[in-house]
Amino acid sequence: MTHTVSFPSDAAPAFPGITLTLPDDWKPLTVSGAVLAAGKTVEQGEFRPNVVVAISRFGGEYALQTAIEAVVRRVESIEGVAELGRDELEVLGRPGFRIEFSYPDPRVGVLIQGVRIVVVEHAGGADLVQITATATGSQAQEQWGEIREIQASATSDAPTSATSATGEATA
Repeated sequence: MTHTVSFPSDAAPAFPGITLTLPDDWKPLTVSGAVLAAGKTVEQGEFRPNVVVAISRFGGEYALQTAIEAVVRRVESIEGVAELGRDELEVLGRPGFRIEFSYPDPRVGVLIQGVRIVVVEHAGGADLVQITATATGSQAQEQWGEIREIQASATSDAPTSATSATGEATA
């Protein structure tokens, strides 16, 4: 006898839908490994400030603290990195985390990145949603506020009243 399994289904739920609100001079991008991405319209040859959304699925329990520790380790491993700030904040209507940092890049001088993460629980596991913004140092001086607004605009169709991987009710 055989049977099938499919995606999405109860056994393999769809990833949470994510929406970003963009200024008029931003447009959707296709980025490998991302479920959603957008970039600012720039002149040919200029670095394009961007916001990229990636989702990773984890089976079983996966806590936000575990995700925070992994992101901080990755950031700290970047050669020449300077942390600009971090804090806990709401992402997709849930408890989340933000870290911002800069590092030297041989192509553009300095890159600034801001990473926001949140864990979205579902039956059988959790999805880590990571919203990463990138701009050059000079672009960030003028545009970082706009880029942060795009990150903060992220919404999801995933229900927010679920039981977290730690057993606590989220709302």
